[in-house]
Amino acid sequence: MSRVMNDAASRVVTASTRTSPSRVCSRCEASQRARRRGQTERSTRFRHRGCFGASARGHALVSPLRHRGHRGAGSSSLRVFRGTDDSYPSTVRLPLPFPDAIGVGLQCAVSGARTALASPSQAWKPFTGAVLGGALALDVGGFFLIARVLSPADDANGIAKLVSELAMLTTDGACLLLAPLVSFAVVQQALPLLGEKIFFDGARAAVDPSFGGGVTGGNVGDTSDEDDVDSVDDAKNVQLTATETIKEKLRAVSALESANGLGLRGIGAAASRTQALATLTAATIPIGAVVTFVPVAGPLIAAFMATLVASYALAWELLDPYFDKKNLDFKAQDTIMWANRFALCAFAAPFTVALAVPLIGPAATAVAQGATGTLVWRVLEPDRPGSDGEGK
Repeated sequence: MSRVMNDAASRVVTASTRTSPSRVCSRCEASQRARRRGQTERSTRFRHRGCFGASARGHALVSPLRHRGHRGAGSSSLRVFRGTDDSYPSTVRLPLPFPDAIGVGLQCAVSGARTALASPSQAWKPFTGAVLGGALALDVGGFFLIARVLSPADDANGIAKLVSELAMLTTDGACLLLAPLVSFAVVQQALPLLGEKIFFDGARAAVDPSFGGGVTGGNVGDTSDEDDVDSVDDAKNVQLTATETIKEKLRAVSALESANGLGLRGIGAAASRTQALATLTAATIPIGAVVTFVPVAGPLIAAFMATLVASYALAWELLDPYFDKKNLDFKAQDTIMWANRFALCAFAAPFTVALAVPLIGPAATAVAQGATGTLVWRVLEPDRPGSDGEGK
């Protein structure tokens, strides 16, 4: 009897300690079979989230807040902060790693603004006037509407008045920050030729030596030392290579400027972009209003959030001429923006802060549009033979 019980107990222990095989979903199982045949497709880099051993490869291109195949219906308006799972466009440079992207973005803002100010486009005056007029109209209308809606009642208690004043302060700041952005977006769509002219002039100035944006010639042949003949020849070769690279980039700018672009499809892309950015803004305003109640750090956090969202929106609007001429639809634009969010937000942040300055702030839109040419060479345009790897 004891022997029978011992045999039963041993079978129970063996069954309980036996490891069950890991479950693999059909999609990943097919991926593994293709990998064994050496014919792995690019789409199999991302594993199904429910599969055992899911990989995190490609996280720089896909937002962690969403995953392939798990987007519900009606979520197209939220793709701006969720990212997309579409393949990254091959006509654009791969994203820069963090935190290098932040440094490159800030460098592009400084050098691009310097180059744009040194070679202002002829379209600056009408473009700035249109943006300034629209921003002033939006500020006046926004302040009046906020005062009518959020002003505390005469018989309100102290807490109600405090809440109303904080809400008015937050919305006034948001209005002051967003009015130039909205005006800029309207001008970009109503008068697209002005923005395109400023952008392409800035792109040429970023690589043309006569504007200080490219490799200057110098007097490499002015030497009297015979021992430096080899170094002089090397310098001449470098100069010739740089000159050819500059000419190639200038030809690329001319070809891109003469491209047909999206055409009528650009209207749909602009509408989708506006809807996505409006959804993002509407989602962050209540959060900023709540954070404002946090002592000391609350207003600072709310201001940082507003600046971050506004910078993302401004960078997207500044790149509209480039995306249009590159024939990139909304999905491709969304993919590029999210993948390069660190560099693009760092680039647009200084201009976003400048836009908030009353009256003179909207004038920075023309400088920002011209500086976008430098950003494109450093962050988005693929490297060309003879370049230094940073698009300079």
